[in-house]
Amino acid sequence: MTTTEPSPAVHALPPLGVARERFLSGRPVPEWVPEDVLAAWRRARFFGVPHDLGEPAAAPPRPADSPLLGAARPVLERIAPALGPGPSVLLLTDARLRVLWTSGVAPGLPPCPGLSEQEVGHNSAALALRDRRRAEVHGPEHFLDVWQDVSAVSVPVLAPKSGHALGTLTVACRLCGGRPPHPQAALAEAAATAVEAELLARAGRPEQLLLDAYLRAARGEDRAVAALDGRNRLLSAAAERLASEEVLRALERTAVTARYSDPPAPTLPEDAGCTAQIEVVRQDGAVLGIVAVLESRTETPPRPRPRALPALTGSSLPWRYAVERAADLARSPEPMLLTGERGTGKTALARELLGRSPVKVVDAAEAGSLEAGSLEVGSLEVGSLEAGSLEGDLARWAARGPLLLRHAERLTQPAVAVLNSLLDAHPDARLLITHTPGTPPGPCLQRLLDKLAARSVTLPPLRERAEDIRELLTALAPRPAPGSPPLTWTLDAVRALEQHPWPGNVTELAHVVQALAEHRRASGPIRRAELPDTVREGPAVRPLSPMEHAERATILETLHRHGGNKSRAAAALGIGRATLYRKLREYEG
Repeated sequence: MTTTEPSPAVHALPPLGVARERFLSGRPVPEWVPEDVLAAWRRARFFGVPHDLGEPAAAPPRPADSPLLGAARPVLERIAPALGPGPSVLLLTDARLRVLWTSGVAPGLPPCPGLSEQEVGHNSAALALRDRRRAEVHGPEHFLDVWQDVSAVSVPVLAPKSGHALGTLTVACRLCGGRPPHPQAALAEAAATAVEAELLARAGRPEQLLLDAYLRAARGEDRAVAALDGRNRLLSAAAERLASEEVLRALERTAVTARYSDPPAPTLPEDAGCTAQIEVVRQDGAVLGIVAVLESRTETPPRPRPRALPALTGSSLPWRYAVERAADLARSPEPMLLTGERGTGKTALARELLGRSPVKVVDAAEAGSLEAGSLEVGSLEVGSLEAGSLEGDLARWAARGPLLLRHAERLTQPAVAVLNSLLDAHPDARLLITHTPGTPPGPCLQRLLDKLAARSVTLPPLRERAEDIRELLTALAPRPAPGSPPLTWTLDAVRALEQHPWPGNVTELAHVVQALAEHRRASGPIRRAELPDTVREGPAVRPLSPMEHAERATILETLHRHGGNKSRAAAALGIGRATLYRKLREYEG
């Protein structure tokens, strides 16, 4: 019985108790008994749970080295006094529903070493762990006799980064009428949120160890040191000057490889101009990342790195790769293609690349044929797309400022044909084109895409850079009114946002944030229950871990570097073709 869809049984607890007695005695059960309650009773009988189970003779020892218990104990000891003077119990279980910690005493609630259905039958902790949301079980919904006068509410405790269920928090008290929400549901949710916050704070320990190793290796501002974990980079000023983007990508691959086996010496590009000495940073045998000390091979000045684009939000590896490649290409005045799903930020990236200079924008979605008089860019009117009439216009565009052509996929075939001829005549035109893949392109558009393939950047969809969502929430939230607090989010709400596939990408996320900011009436952080239904329910597929994101980005970058040839890409990555195909299928799923 979840709080979103309470069982009808909670409004008829006394008759439900009679129905339970009929079930236990083998007599027919009334048809009005909720199917989920009846199924739970049947499972308990299948598991051989005795309904008159009493207090266990000797409870097994509780796990003493549980990371969950270590993070939760100080939090729960502060929260336990909020249970109040009434008979109630606060319980913490692990992912196997073993009871790790208890506080409080209530008549009819004997000590219990575990709350799995195989041991005690239907209960709120097992239900919350299975459904991954708050759950309540009241009175005769339980299978055990000793819990017939007990109401319990449980909340799952989820790992802050992976979202895996680590255990549950339960508050149990005397039967409270069976109508949700449970009177101590808010306390259970607050306790779970506080424990998850403590887990998140402790999860930063690996990053701290990697930072310590970096600081030891740096020892001074003139050393070129890079710390990488497959997700984040930390570079000294000397490393930024010395390491090209290709060198950093090679080090990223080494950091990913180190998680599986002892990493070989990184294979740096032939023109890298530096060597790298690698130190693997570990914690309890697990690899956290690497620290690389770079040494210059020559006295020649290192190649400058692409300029940063601070106005663009996101620090994930796929997004950083795309932005840095675009910034590198933008250093030369030639046409560039930005491609990706709708809402991934192609126009925002284009405007940032073009800087503060006046930008002329043509949107083919508004006038795909670009007929005479249909558009006016700045003070320049665009006529019909005929090569003879627009060659001079393109030259004037290049002279007066860059041009941004949006939605190239919406151009008519004649318009694309003329654009191809114009780019043939003016290969150095300062032109940025955005393209959203969809229907198969016609021959003219395909020729345009092929022409710009060497100067194209594919922006990753939001589902492939879910770790950027926390930063995006801050950037997309409207500025609060004077005296009002900024918009904040619970961990559970952020986790739901990170797990949503976002078919509309950043644009869809921006609409959700704007709608919540404008229409919500409650105070405090936004909770999961306030999110739209499609976001709140969660995805049907497993999200990629940060390491998988890094590995996927490395594979895609290698494929791009080798023109899509999977055999050469597999050889460059040091894996077999079968392994490459398998990983591509996994990441596509």
